[in-house]
Amino acid sequence: MESRFVSPTSFRQAGKEAVVEAESLVARVLNASTATERRQIVKCLDQLSDALCRVMDVAELVRQVHPDSSWQTAAENVYGEMLEFMNGLNTHVGLYTKLVDAMDDPSISKDFSDVEHEVARSFRRDFERSGIHLAASAHARFVELSSRIHDRSRTFLRSQGLAPAGTVQVPVDQLHTLPASVVSEMLQTHAVRTHDGVAVVDVVPDDWAAQYVLRDCEDSKVRETVYCAWQRGASSAVQSLEGLLEDRLALARTVGFESFAHMTLDDKMARTPDHVDEFLRGLAVQARPRWDAVAQGLARDPRAIRPWDRDYYVGRQQAKMGALPQLAEYFSIGRVVMGLSRVFERLYGVTLRATVPQPGEIWHSDVRKLEAVDEDGHLLGVVYCDVFARSSKAHVGAAHFTARCARRVDDDVGRAVCDSTVVERDGMRFQLPVVVLICNFPPPMPNSPPLLSWANVETIFHEMGHAMHSMLGQNGFHNVAGTRCPVDFVELPSVLMEHFARSPHVLSLFASHYKTNEPLPPGLLRQRADRRRRFAALDLHAQLFMSALDQRYHSAQLDVRPDWSTRVLAQVHADPMFECTSAQSMFAHVEGTRWQSRFTHLVGYGASYYSYLLDRVLAGRIWDRVFKGDDPSTQLSNNPLNREAGERFRNELLRWGGGRDPWTCLAAVLDNGESSHREIEDISKGNKSAMHIVGTWQLPDM
Repeated sequence: MESRFVSPTSFRQAGKEAVVEAESLVARVLNASTATERRQIVKCLDQLSDALCRVMDVAELVRQVHPDSSWQTAAENVYGEMLEFMNGLNTHVGLYTKLVDAMDDPSISKDFSDVEHEVARSFRRDFERSGIHLAASAHARFVELSSRIHDRSRTFLRSQGLAPAGTVQVPVDQLHTLPASVVSEMLQTHAVRTHDGVAVVDVVPDDWAAQYVLRDCEDSKVRETVYCAWQRGASSAVQSLEGLLEDRLALARTVGFESFAHMTLDDKMARTPDHVDEFLRGLAVQARPRWDAVAQGLARDPRAIRPWDRDYYVGRQQAKMGALPQLAEYFSIGRVVMGLSRVFERLYGVTLRATVPQPGEIWHSDVRKLEAVDEDGHLLGVVYCDVFARSSKAHVGAAHFTARCARRVDDDVGRAVCDSTVVERDGMRFQLPVVVLICNFPPPMPNSPPLLSWANVETIFHEMGHAMHSMLGQNGFHNVAGTRCPVDFVELPSVLMEHFARSPHVLSLFASHYKTNEPLPPGLLRQRADRRRRFAALDLHAQLFMSALDQRYHSAQLDVRPDWSTRVLAQVHADPMFECTSAQSMFAHVEGTRWQSRFTHLVGYGASYYSYLLDRVLAGRIWDRVFKGDDPSTQLSNNPLNREAGERFRNELLRWGGGRDPWTCLAAVLDNGESSHREIEDISKGNKSAMHIVGTWQLPDM
């Protein structure tokens, strides 16, 4: 990290200095009067955002991963104080007025670059979403709703930690097919008693118990009872969720949008709820035959399979196929990182160079420092890897933290950035990006290098896709650098890297047994790929359903009578989008259940849950049409490590970050002669027709 982050005390000082710098830039914007000064307003705002984020983003990282409580306390305090300051800026009428005046004055805005126009629009949207343009009474209403939304979001998330109300009575003899360790724990938790002459045990219907009962218990009635109790949902959670959704609708209408979905999608690739619906329905049309095929393969009478039977029948099929081969011995973490470096070198001319950190630079001895270097030896940025689980580390799963964004600094207004954080390139000076990859992989065993499961190999390829986006997405501005792009576009580069992870050509670069150095047998990966595809349609159905439900919950039509969210849940289950012959009963709504009480993604991904599916479809199309990649299940022999394809992807998509319309980036990447001119033209427009076309592309690889 930066040298100013050497102690909790210096961290606090860095926060204070960032606020002083921001205040100076605010004064420059407010006092801008000449054409030159007004021309610098967008630059000043971007510089201001960078000054604050360079501390706040590190504070968020420290809160998650630092083992020292004094550091965590300092980070909490610094983040809170700076967030309050930033919220004040987001509602600063003077800043907003100066920005709008500059944008709306052709004599000023005509000199903006394309990227600068995008930066200006992003700042303007952020201001207006803070209700800054509203009359006093409407703004007061906006503030009130924002506060309630925050509180209800926290209440809804906290409700997930509540134990289910009551228990389910399960005959002991129906537990014999569950794993012995699971049965033992159940029997230790609650004493066995007799009911109507039958030995029974009271089981708490939580996630843990439901997982094993639904998968392994042979009695359908027991599975049904546990399923219904598990999915009943706490009334308090449902009430919190409904209040949250109602307040979001009111907030959107306060700032002039028809619905919260319209407000959220306004600056996304999808643009409108209607476009999202077009995309989802296109995928569903393709997916229905696969849902039916899976159902028909599970039972003689697939129409008799109910939601509580699904995991049981899938589990039986998997048991018949035998255990999957373990691949970890072929994936030591050192060789995986070496493989990633070789991939980036062949695609972009970029290598990952292990570097010894300076004293005090890292927060734990497990952390490794990598430098991204181009073919001429120029440093592009730094990647810190903190990948092993430990008790002092928040269980955030896998995540990509941007500690510092790339941006041009030689044209900064009023200050000079510390030389240790910048490099010269083409006669200009640029601030180096710094990212941190966080994972919770199992620590290495004694006398063994750190080994990664196949799932963890895919995870690190995915997260490195984000890191390379940050390294190469250097367009001159902090606010649209690297991964600072629409949420329904940001996962594309990382999902694409998952395709590379599964490529036999790529695996041949590094996958070998850590003891014998024997290469990974192709048949082992093919077996795993075949197994994943066999039931992928079930995952696709789940993602489509959650995406559709998310859109309905954030639409303009909410019938807010008591328990309205459950009625909407049932309506989405019955939507013609999900009609299919054999699998209908397997996906049906069960009366009395309220699954929405568990849909926590509604808090962070409200009205944008579809993004996961969209980026998977886009990445699959680029993989097939640009890299023409191989695949372990189809045995295609094309080598995706093509420099021409890599440079196309880098120059037309990665380097822009969020500084160009994603549809323009997508059309440019795909315009390599493999798609019709008409399709490329339609895609570039990013309208409903474009979303319809994307919905007809190959189903995503789940």
